[in-house]
Amino acid sequence: MPGVPSGRGCDNCRKSKKKCDEVKPVCTRCARRGIECVGAGEKRYKFMEEGPTIVKKRSPKRHLTTTPSPDGKDVIRRVAVNPTNNAMLIGQALVAAMKPQTSLRYNLMWAYGGYLTLVPRRLGLNEALDTAVDALVTTHASFSSCKEVTIRSLTKYSKALGALRRRLDDPITASSSETLCAVTVLLLVQHMLGPSDLQFTGHAEGAAKILKARKNCAPRDAFERVLLLSLRGPVLFEGLFNPNINLDPVEWKELVQNELDAHSPEGEMLLYLSQVPDILDRVKSNPDGLAGLLILQAEMKSLYFKTRNICDLFRLELNQVEDPGESPHPNPFGLSPTMLHAHTQRFYGISITVCLYMNYILVAMRTTDPELSKDASYLALEILSIAENALQYRPFGAAYVTLGLVAGVMAVDNPALRILLESWAQDYWEDFNMPSMEISVIVESFRHLDPFSSADTPDGWPEAEEAALYHPLLLKEESEEAALYDPVLWKEESESPQILDFIK
Repeated sequence: MPGVPSGRGCDNCRKSKKKCDEVKPVCTRCARRGIECVGAGEKRYKFMEEGPTIVKKRSPKRHLTTTPSPDGKDVIRRVAVNPTNNAMLIGQALVAAMKPQTSLRYNLMWAYGGYLTLVPRRLGLNEALDTAVDALVTTHASFSSCKEVTIRSLTKYSKALGALRRRLDDPITASSSETLCAVTVLLLVQHMLGPSDLQFTGHAEGAAKILKARKNCAPRDAFERVLLLSLRGPVLFEGLFNPNINLDPVEWKELVQNELDAHSPEGEMLLYLSQVPDILDRVKSNPDGLAGLLILQAEMKSLYFKTRNICDLFRLELNQVEDPGESPHPNPFGLSPTMLHAHTQRFYGISITVCLYMNYILVAMRTTDPELSKDASYLALEILSIAENALQYRPFGAAYVTLGLVAGVMAVDNPALRILLESWAQDYWEDFNMPSMEISVIVESFRHLDPFSSADTPDGWPEAEEAALYHPLLLKEESEEAALYDPVLWKEESESPQILDFIK
């Protein structure tokens, strides 16, 4: 075979025997010709067979080992020098799954976060991270080709879980950045393998416990800052349903608030959502009866309206991308039209999902606002529109859509619209080996968002509080059917200092 080439030009320049400037991601010559640029900057290796090779008798060299043979000829065994180790091979496989040429449908970095681009340089330092990435690239390869769960994927996933347990048992490595990253990577593997049921995977819970054990959920360095940018979403969404993720308000803020997007709409939206668990806890332990409930409802409504404004902002941006007209959407990162559309569409879909969760929680808090039902139906129709337009990015590029569809199923009260949402959710769930959606299981999981679900009355609402909620002072004098809350009436009739202070 030929020797190891010293040049690192792309395949097209090498084939044409032209000088390649090795510019990433596309060299100048390939960009000028409008063709795909592959292999620029990559070092090529010579692969050698480790079997015996018969050569003429000659003085042995230091890198060859001679062994006498019965026929009088020397058998020279070459010592094959591996130019890389296992960690480097895993890193190369991960890079291949993230390169720009990889379609958005299967691009790991695009779907799961830019922190993955920083992972290869950290391989070889932590067994848990090495085995987790090995499981990821193996599962991604089999998933991208046949979408089937293979024995090899399950074996490597099991090995990664064992390595993670050993690292967690070690107080030195348990809270390291690499161990936290290993937990995050295993979340991606579990997403592709598909849970056996609709229960929690445990990885988001494990990440929350690692952060809590460190006495600080804020990132320690630049790598963790980028890592938490992607991890905070799964922990936050699961934290709404999983009582074992019990971060306090300060810890939620440390986890979610990230200087990389502190003043961006998406960062503010997640910060609003991170305040919801605390509000639900305060509703459950509310000592002030109806007065305290009304204050908490208003606090939740404020978060909802702020998030709706962000949702509307993303809607306008998506309109600009889909129909540029005279004022196209700004593109500071120079994304291709396809990437820009997928990026903007994803943020709009996630904002719809957050709004639907908040809408459901407001209704569960017995907020008497008829506009909530109308808004839920509008948002559900919007997520259906996204589900249809995101078909071209399935499976990885549209993985977020399922969350919005399920939230729509629970938030809307129109039976026909709910059936339509269920059918789309069933279709999307098939992308990730998910079981058929059972509405009873979904309803049971959403009971965690109802602060009154553990009450003694059949519908979960204490009878005394329900009677107080529909007190005649809340109703218009001319009609017993009106159920709109009028703060002016409360100001005139109530002597509660909490309500008067709230209205002020």
